[in-house]
Amino acid sequence: MLIVVDNFFDDRLFKSVYDEINRLEFVGVKDDSEVTGENAEKVWYPGVRTRLLNEVSPLLDAVIVRQLDNISTPFTIKAYNYYQKAHLRLEKDNDGEFIHTDNADWAYLIYMSKTNLESGTKFYTDDEKETNFVRFVQNRVVIFNSNIRHRAFNDHGKDINDGRLTICGVCDYI
Repeated sequence: MLIVVDNFFDDRLFKSVYDEINRLEFVGVKDDSEVTGENAEKVWYPGVRTRLLNEVSPLLDAVIVRQLDNISTPFTIKAYNYYQKAHLRLEKDNDGEFIHTDNADWAYLIYMSKTNLESGTKFYTDDEKETNFVRFVQNRVVIFNSNIRHRAFNDHGKDINDGRLTICGVCDYI
């Protein structure tokens, strides 16, 4: 299942969330203290991200999850645990993008930066045939079963002011 909701936040709330995300520190995987243990060297992803939002900005974290619950989708009718971070991917990160699934029951992406209709998220069958392309529209949330194969498509920009900025969350039912 794939759900797309435009105008996820009202205008005033969107601006506040966007401003708060832009104040946070973004780190690469090698600088991320959350990536530890014997598999740390195997972890890689393109771009940079914040640490867990519930740690670096608990109020922002709660506002986003409350908004998810308010749109009342089939995904949010049962209790769930989640974690979320902001991700920034730039034009230079395109070569590192790959088709994958997330290790959770469901996931979401909130597109934060300016609309770029040449960018977005592509979804695939198990044999990697494209099934859907959700275009990158500012303030759009994409919610999906995390076992659906997907990838970011057409990262863009040179820095946080014009790059592909998203809030990414993964969720497991309790």
